[in-house]
Amino acid sequence: MRYLKILIAVVLLASCEEYFQPNVDVSETAYVFDGMITDQPGPYRVRITRSTGYNNNSIEDVVTDAKVIIECNDGKTYKMTIDNDGNYLSDSSMFVGEPGKTYRLYATNVDGKTFTSSWEMLLPCPEIEQVSGLYYETKKIVKNGTNYYDEIDMGICATNTTDAAGFTPYYRYECKVVLQTRQHYPGSVPIERYVYRPLDLKDNLFLADAGNYGNNKIVANQLYKTTDAAMKGGIGGLVLGMEEFEVYDRGEFIRVTQYSLTEKQYKFWKAVKDQQENTKYFFGKLENQPIGNMTCESGDKAFGYFCASAVKQNICALSLKEKQKVVVRYDIDYFPDTDTVAVYEQTQDFTIPFEN
Repeated sequence: MRYLKILIAVVLLASCEEYFQPNVDVSETAYVFDGMITDQPGPYRVRITRSTGYNNNSIEDVVTDAKVIIECNDGKTYKMTIDNDGNYLSDSSMFVGEPGKTYRLYATNVDGKTFTSSWEMLLPCPEIEQVSGLYYETKKIVKNGTNYYDEIDMGICATNTTDAAGFTPYYRYECKVVLQTRQHYPGSVPIERYVYRPLDLKDNLFLADAGNYGNNKIVANQLYKTTDAAMKGGIGGLVLGMEEFEVYDRGEFIRVTQYSLTEKQYKFWKAVKDQQENTKYFFGKLENQPIGNMTCESGDKAFGYFCASAVKQNICALSLKEKQKVVVRYDIDYFPDTDTVAVYEQTQDFTIPFEN
């Protein structure tokens, strides 16, 4: 019995653990810069934020008391002023970027530190020759009871064509898409509504390297895809008490913005895109890491990129002609630029009778 008590005591002592709580909030502060100037009228925006601790509930820690200046290689400097949202804005009437000139960002009094970007050349940008759509379809196997069958998911792949010969081969794109549907609500008194829904593409990165094409002409560069189900998917309950509806005409308005990039800028955005798409494993080997162009004179960590780009835009509208499996393109001169769902009882000046 005496030996049993000794054995129990040894086991209890061996199982004692010291409570440990890691201090995950203590880490080296890093600063993030996000800004760009173009050859289009501003104001241009620069945002400066600090990294926050793991348990910090704030979305971002914005630096609001810095002195921010954009310098040009012609010797001129342009002061930026803070607004209520924590953005540093330029004076649009005094400063418009010019192709062929180089610019850099200079920020002082960032918690007593000074940060500077590298000099960035604002390269000219060619016109977007055309934005168009290609029909595509994918098949998936669907189980219905004990039977299996192929379900076809068809849609539109938006593309652009740009002749980059004589210009930089590197480009970044932003796409704004608004879906249009004509919705019919059955009932004793049938009702129709025209619905416009913005498609969220904010987190997508679209890039092109004209060197991958013959004669530096970008042809059918894929931007994004829209399924037919997404175009048909109207918003229920737009008419009070009318949850049932049918979708007729459907299509999309597209505004594509093309930014000229230097090779260094392109490699940065390509690295960001690679990280976004690295979903196979946590620590997979990437082609390159996103290294920004901001440095601190005291050696503090700085991330982000200050860009200078020339800009061109192109707008059009596309619809899917379902039975013929082709995409119909429409030239337009107006884009319904809405960030929320818009509903109209009658056709508008910009309404398109999409062919379906």
